[in-house]
Amino acid sequence: MDNMETVEKTVELQKIVQKLEKLEKMINPNSKKSLILWEEDDGFKKLISTITEYATTCDVTDEFPVELLDKLTALKKDAAEQIEAGATKVEELKAQAKENLRLSEVLSTVYVSAMAGNPISEYEDKISSEELAPMKEYLETISTSVPETEEYVKAEKAVKSKISNLENSVHITIDLERTVSKGGALTYITEQITPAVERLQTEYDAKYGVQETATTETGEEVITALAIRKTFSEKVYDAIVKPFASLANLFKRKSKVK
Repeated sequence: MDNMETVEKTVELQKIVQKLEKLEKMINPNSKKSLILWEEDDGFKKLISTITEYATTCDVTDEFPVELLDKLTALKKDAAEQIEAGATKVEELKAQAKENLRLSEVLSTVYVSAMAGNPISEYEDKISSEELAPMKEYLETISTSVPETEEYVKAEKAVKSKISNLENSVHITIDLERTVSKGGALTYITEQITPAVERLQTEYDAKYGVQETATTETGEEVITALAIRKTFSEKVYDAIVKPFASLANLFKRKSKVK
């Protein structure tokens, strides 16, 4: 391979690495870019396909793209961890929505009791939770004030608004939709890059793999496959220094024999 071709391949690899870094930023939990409509985002899918196409077809015989394998492996791991965290969050959000619905029913019952003029002592324990406690003052106003007065109307509006918010759980619904959608995007990424990771890892193991034999306490020999990453200096040593070193040792042995 001539120098120009080497440079071109290096530049192409770095472009793919940059695209990978862009994808990593997109799925970062702190990213401002939304992945809610990822299924309709052609740019998002094109970014992934460009990366995977390169990773599944690039030449690995001359210079193995270790950086690409590392970043793809890290991306896959990150996506898997976020998918798991997202699944946990979905369950938590569903539980919170269910609890909010229960609280809305409690507040509705207490609201009816307050309109009937019943004293707050009869339902105070029902609204002792952190979520409903702020409604105590409004409910007391409703139970003691004359209907249609300014105080009564203001208190009634606050209680009705709280009941509606608890029933609909708007913020939870939005958060749930975002979490589910991002989980879908992460799953799509994982499915797309897995063949590329497997291909590069297989090629890497074949290129740098060695076998190590160990003996257990029972005397059984166990063969373990290892993948050793050779640095540039190690490659130079293997290709140039080592052969000359072996030749020098051969001459030394012959001199001793003489």
